[in-house]
Amino acid sequence: MQTLEFERQQLGTIALDFCFPCQVIWFDTLESLQLSPGGILEVFKALHEQRAPTRNTLPALLGCPRCHTRLALTHDLQHATHFTYFRCEFGHGRLTPFFQFLLEKNFVRPVTGAELAALKAKVKFVQCSNCGAPLDLAHDSACRYCGSPISILDPDAVAKTVAQLGQAQVRLNTVDVDKLADALMTPPPPDTMSPYRIGDLVMGGLAVVAALLVR
Repeated sequence: MQTLEFERQQLGTIALDFCFPCQVIWFDTLESLQLSPGGILEVFKALHEQRAPTRNTLPALLGCPRCHTRLALTHDLQHATHFTYFRCEFGHGRLTPFFQFLLEKNFVRPVTGAELAALKAKVKFVQCSNCGAPLDLAHDSACRYCGSPISILDPDAVAKTVAQLGQAQVRLNTVDVDKLADALMTPPPPDTMSPYRIGDLVMGGLAVVAALLVR
């Protein structure tokens, strides 16, 4: 796994461990709750900039990187949003898929009926943001394999996080919010190998956010 540092809510930094081909993050105990708004935006940039060309399937059995015991699939709730992760039963931390991390932070929402109709008019297939399976827009409004609805990165939630940045962080991260909202509602370009297929809508949204973040 690759270790990267991000800003903590109070003082200092948090070192998070990523497996980019597997699309998972390891959080030691409570680390997910300690990320500052600026730190979360930097995670967005890392997810985009370090994105692997292919996605590995997670093995059925996952071990804790600290004690090597089996991780337990855990269902959790943040406000009204359900999300999952793999937890060490000895309290060392949890392994969270990228998509589930974005759900936990309330950055993802299902597409509306109008948005789905607009997508169908332009493309035939997208990729499930949770498990990576192909979705046929002519027949599917949710993944047939994991049950996740077709989702996008929510521009309102991203704009809210930007608004929460302190003055010390504003000089490091600025976003044109109007441009962000317009871009996130526009589907990413089709795969060059297939004009009727696009990739992961959520990861495509992260690319938009990363492009609009200015150092």
